[in-house]
Amino acid sequence: MNAIKLIILPFVVLLSACGTTYQAESDYNSAYNFKAVQSFHVIGDERLNNPLLSDMDRDRINVAIAESLSAQGKQLDNNQSADVLVEYFVITKDKTRVYSTPAAGYSNCYRCGYGYGAGMSNISTRDYVEGTIIVDVIDTDTKKTIWRSTLSKKLQDFDNATERNEAIKLAVNAIFKEFPAS
Repeated sequence: MNAIKLIILPFVVLLSACGTTYQAESDYNSAYNFKAVQSFHVIGDERLNNPLLSDMDRDRINVAIAESLSAQGKQLDNNQSADVLVEYFVITKDKTRVYSTPAAGYSNCYRCGYGYGAGMSNISTRDYVEGTIIVDVIDTDTKKTIWRSTLSKKLQDFDNATERNEAIKLAVNAIFKEFPAS
């Protein structure tokens, strides 16, 4: 089971295939002046060095964050003197989904006669892994989180690196779509 998890745990597997809609949940400090944010530095998961992420996935996430914030007019600053720092974490959780399919009983046996009998339900379960990315934007002066967004999806494999890259971009764009306007 652990070997299977290690195969499917990289961040790119956290998100469903292209074409899926992503819905992020966000919270922010309403007293913070987001108009003052002109530059950012992506520190990613440096403090944790998460073993769930390969260097390739980490680079994909960093590039997607930089592209998303740059599209909003923010300047990428490659040192920690930027206005804000962007940090992210990836976590996974084993989950089980229960399916119940009701079925009516009906009989046409030779000796019993025709008619309805007792109903039955067919119950089945499916185990899956849900992945969540948490993104924090931290003010460099106060060292406090000013904005947090989370996005969770069922893990799914991709056929190639292009699909993985596209899924990461879609997810990160959905996350930063919620970033307060400057």
